[in-house]
Amino acid sequence: MPEPISLKVNACLFDVDGTIIISQPALAAFWRDFGKDKPYFDAEHVIKVSHGWRTYDAIAKFAPDFADEEKVTKLEGEIPEKFGKEALEVPGAVKLCGQLNELPKEKWAVATSGTREMATKWFDILHIKRPSHFITANDVKKGKPNPEPYIRGREGLGYPVNSHFPEKSKVVVFEDAPAGIAAGKAAGCKIIGIATTFSASYLREQGCDIVIKDHRSVRVGSYDPETDEVELIFDEYMYVKDDIQRW
Repeated sequence: MPEPISLKVNACLFDVDGTIIISQPALAAFWRDFGKDKPYFDAEHVIKVSHGWRTYDAIAKFAPDFADEEKVTKLEGEIPEKFGKEALEVPGAVKLCGQLNELPKEKWAVATSGTREMATKWFDILHIKRPSHFITANDVKKGKPNPEPYIRGREGLGYPVNSHFPEKSKVVVFEDAPAGIAAGKAAGCKIIGIATTFSASYLREQGCDIVIKDHRSVRVGSYDPETDEVELIFDEYMYVKDDIQRW
């Protein structure tokens, strides 16, 4: 077993679906239900290609006649009630989010492709206290793989991409999907890949800096107010870039 590694960062950004909650079975049930009266709509294809997308973007592409933002928000907001029994916690997510919430300074934010109504309900289902900076599909003009969601998360926590204090701009993104990995990298972040949706080798190919099975592999260590850094300790990992600890 490899030795644990320690990474000191200024902030952590989290995706939700597949990263904090395994909602894919619930979302798949939604897409099948959405497409049952639309012969032209290939639900299985949409399920396969749209993970990490905003629901509105998927509908705009594959069912454009239903691309009404207000109606899509209502549809998505109903997913936890209708199909939530299919969803599960990513193992260790509640513990890790709880440790981050216990820090003396807020050091984490959420940037999800889900709507606010749906994403907040997932947090309610898992009994996780939401961070103040909770970026959803309703808050951005362009969803992932565009970096806007993660740029907004960085800015909310005080670490913009073009920081005047580059030594205090070490931000990591916890992600499980290619669209989110691309968005996080474009936002200048290091990527912690969660192998819930895709294999570790695929996440490595996508450019993740560390790959872990789930959140049971990571814990929050100390917080240094002088450097404004929080320590992430990875007790287990499936892959790590050689240069990550020199970041």
